[in-house]
Amino acid sequence: MRGKSSPGLVARLGGLVVCLMLVAPEATAGKTQDQAAAAEQEQEQQSSKFDPFLGSASKKPWRGSQVIYSNTFSLISLDRSAELTYNPNYSMTWSFRPRWWFGDNFFLRAALDVTRELTEADQTTYSDEAWLGDLSVVAGLARLWTIPVVGIDLSGDIAFTFPTSKASQASTLVLAVAPRLRLSKSFPLLKSLILGANLRATPYLHRYTTGELASPRITNCSASEAGCGAFLNSGSRNAFLRLTPSLDATLVIFDWMGVSLAYGWIVDWLHSASGGEDVVSWVPQEPQNQRYYSFFQLNVFFDPTDYLEVGLNLLTYAPQLAPDSSYYNPLFNRYTTLSVDVILRVDGFIALFGGK
Repeated sequence: MRGKSSPGLVARLGGLVVCLMLVAPEATAGKTQDQAAAAEQEQEQQSSKFDPFLGSASKKPWRGSQVIYSNTFSLISLDRSAELTYNPNYSMTWSFRPRWWFGDNFFLRAALDVTRELTEADQTTYSDEAWLGDLSVVAGLARLWTIPVVGIDLSGDIAFTFPTSKASQASTLVLAVAPRLRLSKSFPLLKSLILGANLRATPYLHRYTTGELASPRITNCSASEAGCGAFLNSGSRNAFLRLTPSLDATLVIFDWMGVSLAYGWIVDWLHSASGGEDVVSWVPQEPQNQRYYSFFQLNVFFDPTDYLEVGLNLLTYAPQLAPDSSYYNPLFNRYTTLSVDVILRVDGFIALFGGK
């Protein structure tokens, strides 16, 4: 048995948040949960950001398709004295995000990332490894309905995440299904101001309630009568449900420049812990079956041509509590990253060569 079996496998849908990557026999090389979820959140925010430059002017069915080259580093890397151990992080990512519109409202899009850390990586199986992210496929409806009088647009989508990354495979993820509801409204401020509110629920389907290892940490377990099965369980519990409410605003200052801001909260509900029922404690214990996170994102984007966009992106994705149980600053802390994104717009690039 490789980890505890998930109760009601077909009834519980599994997770996009993961804790470990597959490992070499001598070490765990798992991508941490915070790193995986931060990448997920950045992709989510970029894909949901209203792009005023595409607007109604582009009617090509592949409008919104992008290829993104991103350079990201942790801001704490700039200060060697920030922590006891200096551990800088600088990585490059290629992100492929095709999109196809069926008319003016219904669309399908996908996203797949390939990342390589240029500093000494903590989460790869071998040196100079480029790791594949999870494949996300999304079906969406833009402007399902406009609420009369107030003029608020109602949109929605549903995302399917497939475990193509080592991190998700190590967490035994099978599939994540994530419906989202979005409310947005435009205002005639400068070029345009768009305010939005989002709510996404992500049920997770895992094979097991905990992550697993590729090899046991107890190396001589094969000689025992019980075998190695018990030692293939990492002990880190998977989440069976995530809820993500968020708020965002996009201000288009000039035809070629804008800024967007987003803030949100994340709650993960974990599978119940087991194995400690016989342990006696004289102190009342509250169940620890949730994980809490927040994210803050500030993006300044420039649009010099129809086929190219450049973005400066500040992202803080962090757990609510620090190791000493104090609260992290939700806007800036040790998890804050800065990225420079070069975005190729496929429709503008094709039009550059006379394509229709």
